Amino acid sequence: MLGAWYLFRGEAALFFVSAIVALQHEYAHAFTAAKLGFRLNKVTLMPYGAVIDGDLEGITAIDELKVALSGPFCNLCTALFFVSIWWLFPDTYAFTDLAFFASISIFLVNLLPAYPLDGGRALFCLLKHLFCRRGISPKDAARKAKKICKIASFVVALLALAIFIILQVRKTSNLTLLFFSLFLAVGAVGCGGEADYGRLPLSTFADLKKGAEIRTVAFDESTPAKRAVCFLEKGKYLVLQVHRKGEKIGVLSQDDFLKGLESKPFTAPLGDFLFDK
Repeated sequence: MLGAWYLFRGEAALFFVSAIVALQHEYAHAFTAAKLGFRLNKVTLMPYGAVIDGDLEGITAIDELKVALSGPFCNLCTALFFVSIWWLFPDTYAFTDLAFFASISIFLVNLLPAYPLDGGRALFCLLKHLFCRRGISPKDAARKAKKICKIASFVVALLALAIFIILQVRKTSNLTLLFFSLFLAVGAVGCGGEADYGRLPLSTFADLKKGAEIRTVAFDESTPAKRAVCFLEKGKYLVLQVHRKGEKIGVLSQDDFLKGLESKPFTAPLGDFLFDK
């Protein structure tokens, strides 16, 4: 059996394992985004993992940073899992080394501060957050962060191209580096484009004729809206009980809550939604 496995190993096996790891990476982004009330409209496999490009409308920079880093973090956890398996069962190395190296490679590459990699997205979110904290308007903060990210992306692309040229001079060809540099250069041009995310399709009053389970959750009036968003779930209707010092002061339906999110930030306290109904 072990001999058959080694015969199977090769480019086909590497491609298959890399595709699985990349999908795992992508769905980690999707899972985190879903917890914040968004969904992934489509899954696109890229040469170096998954891509998140652009803002998630209505989301804070810090939460967007969590979405960006969730993919690489998932790959890191997978790699550490295989290391622990090797520690307990050394014989499994021959069957799992490809998955480990694919996971750790996608983790490391996606941390590079360049678009369209997750490191570029994380850098954009972090810079935007820091600029906003300095009193710069969100629009100007995003523009400044975008400019810095473009420069960083081109620098990383040039470094990859320089390494490729050096290897060529030394008679060691590595076309992967050439394609990688082009990949980053193209990504830098599209830095800050529209995201492939949209709001989760949720149950509304119009869906009640089909039947929907009611989910009631209690919150303090100071709880930010983004916390309540985590409880939204397709096929269920959310009812928010708003409390003040342990005493219920009102009830907010899912429809009213979602309507409020159209004009209020995710950081707004739930009390604001209740009093503005």
